[in-house]
Amino acid sequence: MNFKWLISLLPLLLGACMGINPNSSPKDSFTVPVAYEIIFERAKAQAQRCWSADGEFPIVGALNTSDRTAFVAVTGELGGNRYGQVDIRALDAQSTQVQVMVNGINIWNVKSLAAMHEVLQFGTPTCISYMPRPQP
Repeated sequence: MNFKWLISLLPLLLGACMGINPNSSPKDSFTVPVAYEIIFERAKAQAQRCWSADGEFPIVGALNTSDRTAFVAVTGELGGNRYGQVDIRALDAQSTQVQVMVNGINIWNVKSLAAMHEVLQFGTPTCISYMPRPQP
């Protein structure tokens, strides 16, 4: 029996077992001059387009108008692990604090952090960052 197909799926399967670790997962925090409701809609659209793996990983989110916060996350079917999450908090009517965190594996990596940052800042959906970044 040929198990080459299983070996090709191994990275995705391993990624599906590991959720976000607040102490070690890649993250990005920034402020954007855009209302939090718009940031929420942009984050949902970006997560659906780039983090859901064509619907294999559910996207969840909620907008809390009473405390002017929101979140968007990609979860796994088993155990509900979160592989990527965007936490959103209004600073005022047109300024929003954002924290994006990913588990660092597969499509939820540092490149996806950069793309999410650009989408939330500029409003143009893309799964790839086009902005130059300093090299570490």
